[in-house]
Amino acid sequence: MFLPYLLHSQNITIIPGGALKKGETALVTGDYVRIRSGSSLKHRIITKVNRGTVVTILGRGDDVEQVDKMKNYWYHIKIEKSGIEGWIYGEFLNKREEEPLKTVITSSEKEIGLREIGVIPQNAYSVVTGDLNNNGTEEIILLTATNNGRSSTILGYEPDSDGFTEIYTINLRNTSIKTIKIFTHPVFDMPVIAAESDKFSYLYSYDIEKRIPRLLYKLGSPMVSLGVLDGINPYLVSLRKNKVLDNDGTITYYIQAEKIEYIRKRITLKDKVQYQRPLPVKKLLTFDLDGDKKEEIITEIGGNEFGGGITVLKFSDTGIVRLLNTGVNTYNDSQFVSIWGVNFEGKPKLFIYSTDPSKNSDANTSFGFISASLHTNNIVIDKFYPVNKMLDDVNNYRKVAAYKTDGSSFPFIVLDYNDELEKYTVKRAVLN
Repeated sequence: MFLPYLLHSQNITIIPGGALKKGETALVTGDYVRIRSGSSLKHRIITKVNRGTVVTILGRGDDVEQVDKMKNYWYHIKIEKSGIEGWIYGEFLNKREEEPLKTVITSSEKEIGLREIGVIPQNAYSVVTGDLNNNGTEEIILLTATNNGRSSTILGYEPDSDGFTEIYTINLRNTSIKTIKIFTHPVFDMPVIAAESDKFSYLYSYDIEKRIPRLLYKLGSPMVSLGVLDGINPYLVSLRKNKVLDNDGTITYYIQAEKIEYIRKRITLKDKVQYQRPLPVKKLLTFDLDGDKKEEIITEIGGNEFGGGITVLKFSDTGIVRLLNTGVNTYNDSQFVSIWGVNFEGKPKLFIYSTDPSKNSDANTSFGFISASLHTNNIVIDKFYPVNKMLDDVNNYRKVAAYKTDGSSFPFIVLDYNDELEKYTVKRAVLN
């Protein structure tokens, strides 16, 4: 005979023999779960893990303990990926055989080749692409600083018969800008520039005829995105900093979305909704990943300077809800270099520029493009397209950006900077 304790959030029953046994493997089922030095909430936090992390059971606490409304054992575990040992509350573990968030890695039969298509005589903090002058041709857009250091400068280059020609220069009176994004939507009468800094983001309209920017909105968020979350209206997605730091110093944010009204060249935000749990957001974008005409909120998450976790949120009648939370292996748990949502070969894809997920512990791993898609509410890695070895010198200056194609070509460009010649060589990524 035994006395069961039925958990409210997991379909397992605790018995004196233990729900999980020594030597078994299990999957973490929670978001950003704390691994502690001992079997209680009073013990210090060693690290944190994401949903889908594989652990080996080394032991179990003697007694069932209640935490909030949960009742479970504490388990002594070893993280398979890093080898770190610690204690985790059993509410956040399931037996490995259930595998609720399986990630499949398929090596690509094709490698990425780089075909030179021109040069750009300029260095940059960041590189994006977009049709900012609204003429139907996508530009390569560089963010740099002016010589006097009093403003940030946006330079637009369009392709021509000789390579690329500079077609506009936009000066923003702000020296703190780190990255920019370009957004378009029928509600606006012109493209919108989102300029991001460490603490603030700025939305600018760009007057194509006068070639001048106009500040539309400033908000206290280090990242923003504009997405059609309900399938009809544009929403501004931003971050609100959590005032409480995690024990290891990680900054977390509440993700919020507000409907945009654009009247008389002014932005008004209304109907704010917020995801209730703070997340350690590293990157933020919106994209229709499941093909239902409503864009999802996609974030990279990770503690301190780490990354590799992906959380996908969805707009619903009840607010913002989580669709999934999973991870992608990266070398030394490093952050992604870039992440995009792209429609490729007729399907919505999540592309990540990072290290080979199948060789995440190898210092000689390759950098390349990870292609992933959504299958039954799981992120599945379809292929990894290698570009170059991690230790190649080119990585110090390389920039990568999505670049529109006819739908059959690989939709990315690579820019390699020559420090001596002070110019970028622009290369189209092609499948060999």
